[in-house]
Amino acid sequence: MNAIASIATAPAAELSPQKMAAINHKAEEFEALVLSQLLAPMFDSVKTPSLFGEDGPEQDTFRSLLNDEYAKAIAARGGIGIADQVKDALIRIQSNNA
Repeated sequence: MNAIASIATAPAAELSPQKMAAINHKAEEFEALVLSQLLAPMFDSVKTPSLFGEDGPEQDTFRSLLNDEYAKAIAARGGIGIADQVKDALIRIQSNNA
């Protein structure tokens, strides 16, 4: 292993598996939140058929929930790299506090 890789993985090796799992989960949740906000304008511009006979507040609620689920699915499958950056930052913070 080269010197840069050993420096990058050293703090993570100091953390317990439970802390690493929590860090991974929180980083993925954060990426899903960001992705949900990025997807919202895209779906707001699309006219969808009404589920309940007319366009109303229930459509906005459903659209928001569907948006969140799309974002979670994208983040769970690797996302766009935000979770990796958040995870690295959280590992550094946890390592400094340990």
